[in-house]
Amino acid sequence: MYYLIYPFFPKSFWSFEKTLALLDRKAMLPPLGLVTVATILPQEWNFKLLDRNIRRADLVILSAMIVQKEDLLAQIQEAKRRGKRVAVGGAYPTALPNEVTDVGADYLILDEGEITLPLFIDAIARGESSGIFRSGGEKSRCDKHSHSSF
Repeated sequence: MYYLIYPFFPKSFWSFEKTLALLDRKAMLPPLGLVTVATILPQEWNFKLLDRNIRRADLVILSAMIVQKEDLLAQIQEAKRRGKRVAVGGAYPTALPNEVTDVGADYLILDEGEITLPLFIDAIARGESSGIFRSGGEKSRCDKHSHSSF
């Protein structure tokens, strides 16, 4: 997958934030340059246009097996560097939860996702900023300095 990313406009003359607020819009103009580029790229490429003025990730959700450890940890660190909350699940976080909390994961959706995802969704709806969700129904706050809940 290739991503064509149109960067976020900071508050400036060019961001038109006051005008956008009056019009109840998120962006003034579509990223026509990237749309043009997309028409020129090989159409067999799998690509997606992302306008960061319209869509920004507030929460990054990742899942991985142990063999994917290196990239998962790097993705968690990158998301945290960008100020995003991070939720992780899958075989690797379930087996070694302290490794993902040590690099900044906020939510651990462990064990069987069919059971623990609803617990996570409920926590998000309540505005909780972290948590550990287990299939036994246990839920606890993430304490990044102590792993006694594992």
